[in-house]
This record gives sequence, C-alpha cells and structure tokens, in this order.
Amino acid sequence: MKRRLPGKFKNIVVKVGTSVLTKNGKFDRQIVHDLSRQISAFLKKGARVSVVSSGAIGAGMTILKMKTRPKTIEGLQGAAAVGQRYLMQCYEEAFSKLGFSTAQVLLTWDDLANEKRFMNAKRTLKEIQKWGLVPIINENDTVATDEIRFGDNDRLSSLLAILIEADAQVILSDTNGLYKNGKRGESQSRMAVVEEMNDAIFSHVKDKKNSFTVGGMNSKLKSIRMSVDSGIPVFLAGGREKEVLKKIFNGEDIGTLFLARNKKGEVKKNWITHFLTHITK
Repeated sequence: MKRRLPGKFKNIVVKVGTSVLTKNGKFDRQIVHDLSRQISAFLKKGARVSVVSSGAIGAGMTILKMKTRPKTIEGLQGAAAVGQRYLMQCYEEAFSKLGFSTAQVLLTWDDLANEKRFMNAKRTLKEIQKWGLVPIINENDTVATDEIRFGDNDRLSSLLAILIEADAQVILSDTNGLYKNGKRGESQSRMAVVEEMNDAIFSHVKDKKNSFTVGGMNSKLKSIRMSVDSGIPVFLAGGREKEVLKKIFNGEDIGTLFLARNKKGEVKKNWITHFLTHITK
C-alpha cells in the first residue's frame, strides 16, 4: 500500500548512523557506495541533499583494529582523527564514480549556538551546493565532546535540517522504524505513521547499543521532535534496506514517517530558544 507523502522534496537531509556503516564489527565501505548511488539519483533530478554522516570513530576503530570503543575522551578523539579522513575518502571515492564530488563540513555545537556562526554555516552550505558539491557533515570529534554526550549525530542532523529549512529529514539506522513497545521483530507492531510526537511515543523505546555506537532510539525521538516541531517531516528507516531512499520517496510502506506539526520556518524565528530548550532535555 502506497503512503501519501507530505509535499515535494527538493531539499533533503540524510543522516547515516554508525550502526549502518559498520558490519560484523568493521567499517563497511560498500554501504557508503550503495547509499551514495541512491543519493546521486536525487541529485541528478535537481534535489539538494546534505549528508550527516557518523562513523568517524567507528572507522578509526577499524583502522586501528580496536574491538571496543575507547573509554577516554583522548582515545575517542584520536580514533575520530584517524577515521574522519578515511570516512571522507570513502564518500569522495563513491560519489566521484557517479560524477559528483564532496565537501567536508565539520561542525561543533558552538557553531550552532552562536547566531553569527549559525548563519555563516547556512551560507557556506548553500555555496557548497551551488557549486554542485555534496556536503558531508559530521561533528568535529577531534576537538568537541558533544557528539559523545548528545548521541550519534541525531540532534546535529535535526539542527542542520532546521538551519537549511529542509523539506524532509531521513534518519537511517539499524531499525526499520519505530516499533510499539520496542518489539522490533514483529512487523505488525511497526508504526507506519506518527501524527503527533507526544510523550507517550517515548514509552515504546528500548535502546540497544554496541561497542561502535552511542546514540539510541531515545536520542532519535528527541531529535525527530525538534524537526517535526519546526515543520520538517522525518523518515526513520533501516539504512541497510535495499534501495531504502528510493522506497521512502516512492511512498512505499517502509520505516516510520513522523508528520510535521507546524509550518516550516516558524520556530526558526526564535532559533536560540529552540536550540537551548531541546538541547538541555
């Protein structure tokens, strides 16, 4: 059964989680190539796509042959420094084969909490896309610790979606949507559409983490609430599902669609209050 989509999508943010980019405890280059191919199909149709990609620490762990996530800030930042270069190399290699090139954008939470830097980031991203490049965005883990505290780039992707006034946000994870009472193995319990992001939604959360990831479903739902409150619909789906992006925007019954609550742009008028309110919850 086809899903009715809320509007047209010309400006999309795609967040790729570490759990998508790792397989059997190792960073998976092939999934980068597969997702890049899917994204390029939208680019060729004139859409703008911003990619928020986790995975720097996971890639660094793979290169350094670590089996468990470092427990110190210095260890995490060191792994990120090693992995970020490799992560970008993988994306550039994948997109270049498809006729596109990438631009690395590393942000910290300070960049989004300061009005001047906030707007400068928006102008920079617009310029990058005007040049036909694909922005690959990550938190600057080598100097910031916020990604470790706030969770796997979920909130960063929502703040970015608000920043660039995206038409839609896609969060690709290791789960094909939100399931009632956390029962991921039962297809009938998947929530195809969430019309209202109220506190009751969080009762369905049962987080599972591994040595590579720090974010969980609770983090994702908080981020999704930020976006839908700002007028941006969000799709949550399994990033390893075959042709996942094509299926999402063809209206196929995959993952969970969280409908927007307000008109896009209203919350942005008071962006600093919005930022501080959500970031401290």
